Amino acid sequence: MGVLDDIQPQSVFRNFEKLTQIPHGSGNVRAISDYLTEFARKRGYETVQDEALNVRIRIPATPGKEDIEPLILQGHMDMVAVRDEGAAVDPAVDPLKLRVDGDVISAEGTSLGADDGIAVAFFCALMEDPSIEHPELYLLVTTDEETGMDGARSLDPELLAAKYLINIDSEDEGILLAGCAGGGRVHITMRGACGEVRGIPVTVQVTGLLGGHSGSEIDRERGNANLIAGRLLLALSDAGCDFSLKALSGGSADNAIPPSSVMELVVPAGDEQTDRIREVLKKTEQEIGAELGSKDPDFHLVINIGDTPETVTALAGDDTARAAGLIVTLPSGIQAMSADLPGLVETSLNLGVMRLETGDDAILHLDLSVRSSRESARDLLIRRVRLLAETFGAQSSVHGVYPGWVYDPDSVICAHFCAVYERLTGKKARVKAIHAGVECGLFKEKRKDLDCVSFGPDLEQVHTTGEKLHIASTVRTWEFLREALSAFAVRKERSMV
Repeated sequence: MGVLDDIQPQSVFRNFEKLTQIPHGSGNVRAISDYLTEFARKRGYETVQDEALNVRIRIPATPGKEDIEPLILQGHMDMVAVRDEGAAVDPAVDPLKLRVDGDVISAEGTSLGADDGIAVAFFCALMEDPSIEHPELYLLVTTDEETGMDGARSLDPELLAAKYLINIDSEDEGILLAGCAGGGRVHITMRGACGEVRGIPVTVQVTGLLGGHSGSEIDRERGNANLIAGRLLLALSDAGCDFSLKALSGGSADNAIPPSSVMELVVPAGDEQTDRIREVLKKTEQEIGAELGSKDPDFHLVINIGDTPETVTALAGDDTARAAGLIVTLPSGIQAMSADLPGLVETSLNLGVMRLETGDDAILHLDLSVRSSRESARDLLIRRVRLLAETFGAQSSVHGVYPGWVYDPDSVICAHFCAVYERLTGKKARVKAIHAGVECGLFKEKRKDLDCVSFGPDLEQVHTTGEKLHIASTVRTWEFLREALSAFAVRKERSMV
């Protein structure tokens, strides 16, 4: 028996739980793509699975709806698969362990994948229930949205077989998205010298941070564990501490604000050296904690100092200072706010992943996500990051650049969803643009006449192990979707003979 079996509507929550039992982190979507393809074909639906493993499923119109314009319902099948340190479940390879606490569904020690598994669960429920009235539907489920929108990027425009698209990848009930930021990703590599050193091992963990989505939560100005690690290294260097850097890591995705990071140092034996290291770290911890304040109240360092000297391969001292300098010099967080839409972040960036490889040589890898609703600002920020990398003797590359989605005040599909929402709830839906990326921008680039809207149930802390899906909101969102499909009445254009 499933954890969610007793929650109504069963078709939605049962299918959602089935999806959580198939590992489907970004880059590992073959199994879930095959599952969706087989799920649709077993029910007799025309299905396309392309080389990027995107899946498109055609559902014919219900009787009486044949003359209505078709609709595309779209979501993505991959999730940001992260786990707590020491968690028994590894979402990269294991089924998730779900738990229900009142109105909230979460996963034990891992992210939940409701972003965007709940959209896919809606699609499965639609395929199972022929009583739901709707025009012809195209269910489009894309791959690797979280790591560059690769599925949407490679999609054949011919698969966009309707001009109205409903994206179900939003996280706030009652808010309809009608625009989003564009963005891109920058990968930096810095090479350095390695050598054997002997000394006392010191492990420093940056922990207790909230993390979060680097688009929708960047305005909360939470601590970035990778930047903090760079600051700690710089503080140690500036204080004249004698140490070598053995390991450095933090973050799991460039579009997630990293909640933790780890660095391993080697310090010459002797209480004077280790005491000085601890003193500088604790002083810097206090300074950072005071700066973060209530934005990230649980930030703290965990410092472990070994007893026995060991011989290890570590990064040379000069290169450690160079790496720390690059990390702390990189721009971070909000760079500009919109002049047109109050409260909307216009331009930002996030250092999401940091990893040091040591061997014959050392290679520091840094992955950043850049976002902006203005392409010129996006491109300038990417250029600034690359120039900084070059200044510190590092190399960089750019990938996953995607366009924004410009707000259209005359959107037919957005107006329809607004009307249905008000009729169902007696309240007006909020229409807004967001700083996060949505695949609609890429789809509109492929089909210029595409008319899009995005919505979804209440989700919290996506891309983190604190991710939560609200049950009551999901139920209301499902009913909203059903009513919106049934009430859509834009008739197909007739060609003149």
